[in-house]
Amino acid sequence: MTTGFIKLNRSNETLELLNDPNAFVLLTVIALRARRTDEFNVHNLRCGEALIGDHKKCGLTHCQYRTAMKRLGRWGFAAFKPTSRGTIATLLDHRIYDINDSGGDKPMTNERQPDDKQATTNKNEKKEKNEKKEEDSHADAWRLGEVLLESILESKPDFRRPNLTQWAKQIQALLEADGRTPERIEAVIRWCRKDPFWSINILNPASLRKQFDRLELEMGRSAATQKESLHDQIARLEREGKL
Repeated sequence: MTTGFIKLNRSNETLELLNDPNAFVLLTVIALRARRTDEFNVHNLRCGEALIGDHKKCGLTHCQYRTAMKRLGRWGFAAFKPTSRGTIATLLDHRIYDINDSGGDKPMTNERQPDDKQATTNKNEKKEKNEKKEEDSHADAWRLGEVLLESILESKPDFRRPNLTQWAKQIQALLEADGRTPERIEAVIRWCRKDPFWSINILNPASLRKQFDRLELEMGRSAATQKESLHDQIARLEREGKL
């Protein structure tokens, strides 16, 4: 749906995001393209979703585009899921843009909904929550793949560019099949990069997943040696802004 309006909120978050013009531009493009309803469309997009990926039409270089995506995901403004059709971006809240400002084309009503309609609404809300949880998980998998890659590039700038989509699938298995949290995975990744042995042996998510239990045990032992528990170490990394 291309009719109606989007509303730019005069909020502290908006003022803060203006300090990052590239991220602001990308969020604007997402808000303008985002579907306002779940009506049929050829890309099978749901409400709040937009198909992006054409960074040149956003006026951004590929590097600026990737950095903007990463920051919007980290700040919780949008989630990104790579697909064969392109990247699907999902607006996560309305702190900056409200895409449902219809400009008065749909009057509000205070009429009580019938019980069956309310039940359908509750079912849809539950479905949307589950779908949002899945989308957040995909976003975490993609972000953690980039964290691993960036940490490797710090010590080897000419590291061969991997297929990040395949990396995301491996980390998705860590999150869903193995039940690891994003915080635990990121803590282990960052610890590996500081360890002389594991920094040259954990170079992809497959090896990270295979050795994850051993890595956490060694990480915990190292923390105990330093009189710092694994929990305290993760908390410290969060305070330092490294998680």
